[in-house]
Amino acid sequence: MGKVIALINITADGFCDSHYVNANAEFHEFSHTLLDGAASVGFGRSTFELFQQVWPAVLEKEGQPASQVRMAKRLADIPKIAFSHTLESATWRNSRIVRSANAEFISRYKTAGSGDLVTIGSPGLVADLTRQLLVDDYYFSVQPVIAGNGSVRLFDKLQLDARQPLKYLETKILGSGVIINHYSL
Repeated sequence: MGKVIALINITADGFCDSHYVNANAEFHEFSHTLLDGAASVGFGRSTFELFQQVWPAVLEKEGQPASQVRMAKRLADIPKIAFSHTLESATWRNSRIVRSANAEFISRYKTAGSGDLVTIGSPGLVADLTRQLLVDDYYFSVQPVIAGNGSVRLFDKLQLDARQPLKYLETKILGSGVIINHYSL
């Protein structure tokens, strides 16, 4: 049975903007450990559009860092799901659009047994999946910066009927100062 795994980058003050992410070679290697068990990567619309613009371009340019090229190849090869009510088309290879990340779809996905669904970024998608109690594992990648501002704070609009206690599993500290806390539901 597959899991839903959320990898979300946040600043020390809770912002999720991609320009605050320290995505160096060590972070990419960590990301590969999550992707190794994944059957698909899930994105919300905004993150999908950003990644669709950035990662294929890495493969088209010469002289890119090896860790970025490896990540770009991995993301190109793995099936991708863009969860969006408004996205009309996807140009990124191995991508499809699913209109809703509802419990029925996720349940079918988990029981298909083909592997995990890993979300990268996508704070709106993570909040929606959290509200529905569909995330099995969270990896909160805390970036060593106080942003002071940004467009999205993690869970800023999440409304729950009850608290969702998490079970702490482990912490990984990267050389860059990024601290990745792993929790399960």
